[in-house]
Amino acid sequence: MGFKKKVKNGIRSVIQMTKEEKLYPVPQPTNVQQVLSGKVALITGGTGGIGFVIAEAFIQAGCKVIICGTNEDKLDSCVEKINREEVLLGLVLNVLDVDSMPAKIEQAAAMFHEKRIDILVNSAGVVAHSSCLNMTEKEYDTIMDINAKGTFFMSQAMSRYMIEKGIKGHILNVTSSSALRPAWTAYQMSKWAVRGFTIGLADVLLPYGIIVNAIAPGPVATGMLGKQEGDSIASPMQPSGRYAVPSEIASMATFLVSDMGNLVVGDTVYMTGGSGVIDLKH
Repeated sequence: MGFKKKVKNGIRSVIQMTKEEKLYPVPQPTNVQQVLSGKVALITGGTGGIGFVIAEAFIQAGCKVIICGTNEDKLDSCVEKINREEVLLGLVLNVLDVDSMPAKIEQAAAMFHEKRIDILVNSAGVVAHSSCLNMTEKEYDTIMDINAKGTFFMSQAMSRYMIEKGIKGHILNVTSSSALRPAWTAYQMSKWAVRGFTIGLADVLLPYGIIVNAIAPGPVATGMLGKQEGDSIASPMQPSGRYAVPSEIASMATFLVSDMGNLVVGDTVYMTGGSGVIDLKH
C-alpha cells in the first residue's frame, strides 16, 4: 500500500471514530404474515405469471400493489381476479417509454391514500427464441431493450423519486439463472447486465437507505415456458426434478423487499433447484 493511500485510510479512520454513533433499530415484525403492512409496491410486468403472483403475495403480506403492463385489458382482468380495489390497481406503463416514467411514477403514487411508492419490482421481461447464429437485429433489440434498458431506466426514475421524497424503499429486479451461463443469446446477455446493474445500483442507493437486490429463478412453470395451470411441473433435467412454481419465487420476493431483508444488499438470490450447484452424477 502506497504512502498516500495509508494517509488517506488513516484520516478516514479518525473521521469514523469521531463521528457520533448512530443507533440502527433492528426490524422486529410483530406479525410475520404482514411484513409489508403499510407499504405500496409498483410491479412492472405485473400481468405476467411471476409478476402477478408476486403481487398476490405482497397483498397477502399487507401491501398495496399497482401492477403495470402495456395491455389495459390484461390489467383489468388481473385486477378483477383479486377484486379488491382497495389493495390492487392497474396502470398502463411501457418500460420502453423512458420519457414517461417520472410522470407514471407520480401517477402511481397518487393512486392510494398513502401517496407514495415504497417498493419497485422490475418483472417485465421477454425470452429469446433464437441462438446467436440466427438471431435478427430486431429480436436482439427487443430483448435487450425490455430486459436491460427498461430495468435500468425504470430503476433510475424510481431512485430519483425515492431520494426526492426521502423514502427508504426497496428495488427488486427479477432476473434469471441464465445470468450464470455462457451468454450465447441476447436473453442471457440481458440477464448478465441486470445482475451487474443490481450490484451497481445497490452501491449508489444504499447511502440513501434504499435497498436493491435481485431474484434469479431457474425454469419456472409459467406461460413464458409454455406451462399452464394444472400442467405437470416434472423436469428430469433439473437436479430437483421439477420446475419452480411462481408462488415459491413470490415468497422469496416478499422477504427481500421487507425490512427483514435489509441486510441483503446488492445480492442476487438464485432459486434454481440445484442447477449449476448439484452434480447428479455422484
